[in-house]
Amino acid sequence: TKSYISEDDPFYMFRGDLVQKLTSVDEELNRYLTVVRTTDTAANSHQVKETKKQLKRHIKHAESTLSDLETTVRVVERQREKFPHINDAELAERRGFVDDSKNRIQGAKGEMQSDEVKQKSSNDERALTERRKVQSASAAVANGGGPSNNGTKGPEGYTNIRSDSDLEEGNAAAAAADPDRSETLLMMQQQDETLEDLDMAVTRVGYMAETIHEEIDTQNAMLKSLDDDLTDAEEQLGVVMGKLAKLLKTKSKCQLGLIVLLALVVLVLFFLVIYT
Repeated sequence: TKSYISEDDPFYMFRGDLVQKLTSVDEELNRYLTVVRTTDTAANSHQVKETKKQLKRHIKHAESTLSDLETTVRVVERQREKFPHINDAELAERRGFVDDSKNRIQGAKGEMQSDEVKQKSSNDERALTERRKVQSASAAVANGGGPSNNGTKGPEGYTNIRSDSDLEEGNAAAAAADPDRSETLLMMQQQDETLEDLDMAVTRVGYMAETIHEEIDTQNAMLKSLDDDLTDAEEQLGVVMGKLAKLLKTKSKCQLGLIVLLALVVLVLFFLVIYT
């Protein structure tokens, strides 16, 4: 009995598909975490974004299949009398698999946005900011030292004081710019994630539109075939009515219609007499 259920029950079809997609989610999650842990996420932001985008796509696919799978379980739960071949133990096992799959997907989402990932990204961003501070300071020193090396007019002490002042101003400007730049980068990252989610949603809508278009084409072909069949039937009926009119030597449609109706009544009465 169970083999019969396995072949015909949609639960097992969706379950097999979901197992494959959950495996893909685990693989993409490991790939994403490896990239985050082993690379500079601030300097290598493109690869991080790309792996995260792929992980989100696999999670969305798994959630879609999980929704279909849970629907099959809910139908059985709500209409137990229609599925006597599925006992309570089997139903509990199915519900348990659905719940475990939900937890597995939620766990993948949690690891994708875990404190470890956030801390690593924050540390890499701070390190990048520090490197840029050093670069800004070096640039300020180079710009400040230029006039002194070229022999600026005036006392050498005055020139040195002016260079130190320029250096302090450069450092202050860099330090003042870095927080704003960090906030800007954070906002850009959030916008990129929002755009990635929007891109995935548009892609799904595109797939749905393509499916609907194919279904409409199929329905149109069926309607055209039905219209052709009706046209043929109408032509054949016209031929039959014409031959019948010739046979009866009358062209009155009312009389022909009455004759056909009476013939149908005779046939119905004949069948009633036979089968009653």
